[in-house]
Amino acid sequence: MTLSSQAATHAFVERPALMLRAEDVRKTFTLHGQGGIGIEALAGVSLDVERGECVVLVGPSGAGKSTLLRCLYGNYLASGGSIALRDEGAPLQHLAITGAAPHDILRLRRNVMGYVSQFLRVIPRVSALDIVAAPLMARHVDEDEARERAQTLLARLNVPRRLWPLAPATFSGGEQQRVNIARGLIARHRVLLLDEPTASLDTENRAVVASLITEARERGAAIVGVFHDEDTRERVATRVLTLEAPGSQAPLNEAA
Repeated sequence: MTLSSQAATHAFVERPALMLRAEDVRKTFTLHGQGGIGIEALAGVSLDVERGECVVLVGPSGAGKSTLLRCLYGNYLASGGSIALRDEGAPLQHLAITGAAPHDILRLRRNVMGYVSQFLRVIPRVSALDIVAAPLMARHVDEDEARERAQTLLARLNVPRRLWPLAPATFSGGEQQRVNIARGLIARHRVLLLDEPTASLDTENRAVVASLITEARERGAAIVGVFHDEDTRERVATRVLTLEAPGSQAPLNEAA
């Protein structure tokens, strides 16, 4: 076991509230079509996130905010550092995302970790209601209950009832994003990663989403998010992590 692994094990055992740990996470993209040039997208970011926290990532364009979220979710394989997520079924009470088997990543996404991106991946011929209910049914929640909870969330997010039985391909950007948010929040994951969830929304719907995020945090979710809207950021953040573009000064961890 490496020193980093030992430290993570100690942290997850000794700190029951700890849900997510990232240490010195780095990401470099290799441009194979341009002679193998390496582009550093993320340099040496570390953070711990506990239950009931919402850590908001801020920084200039190119600082790697979305890249960090994708590394935390396992969409990107980090080029260096380590990422661990609480996994109460594991012997050491956590799972290292870096190097984890695909089936373990999928299990954590189903049961522990939710992700809301800026855009809904439209599924042809699947209704908005079924798209939102799907994460619950993947957990073997009764279909009627899953649909009822999906209806409640869609109504709260002001998605018109007439759209619920339709596939979202023809919805407006804001409507698609609200379906996306409903799908990401319905399962009440213990860890939530939010990448600009309010980017396409008007003021009224941004306020609804901020309330939903706050409620998730108060239930004990550990949240990491990017919000360019300052009002939303101030409403949901308990801490701010400032990222600098690679090559600049090290990240700063500030109280919100």
